Amino acid sequence: MAQIELRKPSPELHASFMQSTAEWNGVDQDGASVFFAEKYGWDLADRTDFEHWVQLLNDLAKPDFTPLPGFVSQSTLWVVENGEYLGAVSLRHELGNDYLLEVGGHIGYGIRPSARRRGLAKFALAGSLEQARALGLSKVLITCSDSNIGSARTIESSGGVLEEIRPLSEVGPRFGSVDSVRRYWINL
Repeated sequence: MAQIELRKPSPELHASFMQSTAEWNGVDQDGASVFFAEKYGWDLADRTDFEHWVQLLNDLAKPDFTPLPGFVSQSTLWVVENGEYLGAVSLRHELGNDYLLEVGGHIGYGIRPSARRRGLAKFALAGSLEQARALGLSKVLITCSDSNIGSARTIESSGGVLEEIRPLSEVGPRFGSVDSVRRYWINL
């Protein structure tokens, strides 16, 4: 029987994470916070760099850890099934910069392509909402591109209330060729 769990990032999932990375075909893995590795110049294919990145992801959740300027504290969980990395969800503890306030929101998540359509995004989002409650947040902002129907349904089925759909020209180039972003709030 499949054992699906949310757990802290772990170096032991390096090979599985790299398999997931290959499935994304160069597209950013939402929720995985790969941008931190890029910021530090770490090559995630390198086991040592991967370990440094995993340590940073776990440190970012600690109340006494200070993130890089322009970034905020966050808690990252990985969706794991029988020891295989399937996706990630990150909860930003605050909307501490313009990007998060306008586009990024509190929560980002992504499921590797081969594991989609199994309810794993909703599972990950539910776990992140529990973390948000534990942090004392009263509501969270979650966004997705307007064309991402699957993500919109996941957010709505988790209690998300659509605030608005904003044209990309108002929020910046985050979603590449997408022309608008959906902004949802979930009251906790």
